[in-house]
Amino acid sequence: MEGQHFALALAFDTDSSDFVRGVEIGRLWEQLKTDDVVAQGVRTDNAEMILRIAEATGRRLHCEELNDEWLHATFDPPA
Repeated sequence: MEGQHFALALAFDTDSSDFVRGVEIGRLWEQLKTDDVVAQGVRTDNAEMILRIAEATGRRLHCEELNDEWLHATFDPPA
């Protein structure tokens, strides 16, 4: 994945980083309602939240830093 450019899929009508973070985490939370492996690009601003989500859902988290703004997070199925 080196050299790839990551950006938002759709620009929001607001510049609020809190809004973007909330949408990202909400989407991830919904995906984690399954028993499947879940992998998603996550902004580094949400690093603490994905750690908390992994703990709350009983999933092991694997994370790779892609660049200064993006992580690739993979959540194993629940234990």
